[in-house]
Amino acid sequence: MNDAIRGVRTFSVISIIGGICACIAGTVTGDTVPIVLGVIAAAGGVILAVFAFLAHRKTRS
Repeated sequence: MNDAIRGVRTFSVISIIGGICACIAGTVTGDTVPIVLGVIAAAGGVILAVFAFLAHRKTRS
């Protein structure tokens, strides 16, 4: 179970960083599509991070 939680955490961090980079790239180029996709990716990463935190907390008790 800990390996799965670690994998979800890693994926969520990559998703958040990639989303932020896409937002920055969209802002620099003036294109709205990367901004929207970046926000969606970052929000999904945050949601996954919360789920991983809750799962880790549940396995500790």
